[in-house]
Amino acid sequence: MSDLILDIGNTRAKAAVLEGGKVLEGGKVLEVSVLQGDARTEVARLCDAYGVERAVASVVGREVDFASLLPGRLLGRFHRLSHLSKLPVTLDYETPATLGMDRLAAVVGARVLCPCGPLVVVDAGSCITVDLLDGDDRYRGGAILPGLAMRLKAMHEFTAALPLVELSEQELGGTAATPMTGRSTRASIVAGVCNASLYEIEGFMRDYSRSFPGVKLFLTGGNADFFAKRLFFPNFATPNLIYVGLGKILDMNVIN
Repeated sequence: MSDLILDIGNTRAKAAVLEGGKVLEGGKVLEVSVLQGDARTEVARLCDAYGVERAVASVVGREVDFASLLPGRLLGRFHRLSHLSKLPVTLDYETPATLGMDRLAAVVGARVLCPCGPLVVVDAGSCITVDLLDGDDRYRGGAILPGLAMRLKAMHEFTAALPLVELSEQELGGTAATPMTGRSTRASIVAGVCNASLYEIEGFMRDYSRSFPGVKLFLTGGNADFFAKRLFFPNFATPNLIYVGLGKILDMNVIN
């Protein structure tokens, strides 16, 4: 048995197939596909190729017609994540209806991989989100920051002379620290954006460590490796964190 995991965000939609029964082991992801163009055909291909029997979705910022997107046989075994879903954590959040479901799924995924103790999840994508789960499994909320590309774009669009900078694969990858002092306009922008983002996360972790001793840091999202290789705080870079969380939530809401 396999499960279809749909992660539908503001800018991109992805479908993953998770091998059933593997969630407690961190989830075995069989395939991930970016949904573009005829999404219905791609979803049908994944479901047929892997014998998908259940489906779950996290949706942020858009409306989705799941009755058209999913094969008919899955509609009775489909769960759309919401703040009303059965969860392994308690929401201690003033506006749960506005909470991004990807943030919630990532926190649940981290709890699957780390069954006890406080933890922080940093999802480094278009925005950078920082979320705290305490040792009593209470989701305490967090922070939302501009992502790397968003900062670079904003500096270009809201000034008269600063160029639009795109980070190279070498700047995002590898292990070399971003220079503190840029010796050109471009290098100065890269130094400011990259180092400031690192300092922010390190500052959050320093303060969280004081209030929640032993807190662990999980990193996910498109720029997770950039932060994982440069943060001083020990961390776990887990690209499939949201899929693992959604798989656990599916198990709690749709019986095998």
